[in-house]
Amino acid sequence: MKIGIIGAMEPEVKALRESLGHPVSWEQSGALFISGSLGNHEVIVVQSGIGKVLASITTSVLIQQYKVNMVINTGTAGGIGTGLAVGDIVIADKVAYFDVDATTFGYHIGQVPGMPLYFESSTYLKSEMLEASKKMNQQAQVGLVVSGDSFVSSASKIYEIKAAFPDALAVEMEGAAIGHTAAQFGIPFLIVRAISDTADGEATETHEEFVNRTGTLSAQLVTEFVNHLV
Repeated sequence: MKIGIIGAMEPEVKALRESLGHPVSWEQSGALFISGSLGNHEVIVVQSGIGKVLASITTSVLIQQYKVNMVINTGTAGGIGTGLAVGDIVIADKVAYFDVDATTFGYHIGQVPGMPLYFESSTYLKSEMLEASKKMNQQAQVGLVVSGDSFVSSASKIYEIKAAFPDALAVEMEGAAIGHTAAQFGIPFLIVRAISDTADGEATETHEEFVNRTGTLSAQLVTEFVNHLV
């Protein structure tokens, strides 16, 4: 099985990169690609860069050129769900955009015209990731993750997002684009995030303090997941 794994930033892929057997790296489409072996699988880890466009480009390259069988997105996120704290894990059962607005045409906030509001992750991959989190004794919640091209760092923005998506657990900048792209190609995907901040007025400072630790935590969880994936 060939697995594509995407992280936006270096702290989100470093632990995975170091876990690969016989790694080979190259640059393509502005992203850093590293291929190698992990468990019984061929893996391509990509540091895509931040934001929806770069995430979508990377997903397309992995699927069209390298023929991956699945796409996993690892990284950090702002926690906006009840009870979430820095270091907790969120596994997305579905993803949506929080910054798309075609409501004047009768669409829900976040819904691209002609597209579904939500892009649903693979049930099988979700259950396997939950098992991996249990093996690591890591707190995990499953639910909605929303994405947009802005770093959420205010109570007013959280209120706006929660008004549209009351069940949202986390906010970040790539997951919905990855899910949307994978869904267009009919490829299973999963988004997993470690909470680096709570998206409030202190989010910038909290994120900078914890991004290395939480990025590594998410990558370690994905490593555990791949190692035991059949």
